[in-house]
Amino acid sequence: MVTRPLSQKFLIGALVAIGLALIVLGAQRLYERHQVKQISLDFVKALQSGDESKIRILLTPEKAALAKNLKQDSQDSRARIDYRFLDVQLTGDTAQVSIQIQKNGYAIKPDIHLIKSRTGVWKVDSISQAKVDPLWYDQKDQLYREKLLKEKVPPTEVEGRVLAKELARALNTTVEEAPPVQVDP
Repeated sequence: MVTRPLSQKFLIGALVAIGLALIVLGAQRLYERHQVKQISLDFVKALQSGDESKIRILLTPEKAALAKNLKQDSQDSRARIDYRFLDVQLTGDTAQVSIQIQKNGYAIKPDIHLIKSRTGVWKVDSISQAKVDPLWYDQKDQLYREKLLKEKVPPTEVEGRVLAKELARALNTTVEEAPPVQVDP
């Protein structure tokens, strides 16, 4: 058997210890990514089902009171919902999960922001980028256009009203319908 100098034994021991530490840290990071994804998915499913108690559990204590305000009109729908994770970013005690939620041919891609509590449990802190799918707006505009045409509104005015609604959406405001004006010939 070959005898190795003490410094070489120490170096091998240190490398083995560092390798094991890296494996443990990698496994912990992988586990936290899984946890964050699962909590985000549970939160989205709780929103869909309208389970206020589950929503309250998954929110941070500061935001838990908002659970009752998160009732969705779509909760009564039995249409299938597809979920797909786009990105997961972990930074210390915060995480951001980008998820695509698709239902009835429409998709939204919100970012769910999570914070790790003192007890090590991940909680949902906020949601951003939860914008309405432009295809939904297109369908609503088409229905509005058809309604106006049935009411015998001139085509140029129809296009003007539809464009006004699109502009109002872009400016995050609303357009009030003007009462029909009677014209005497």
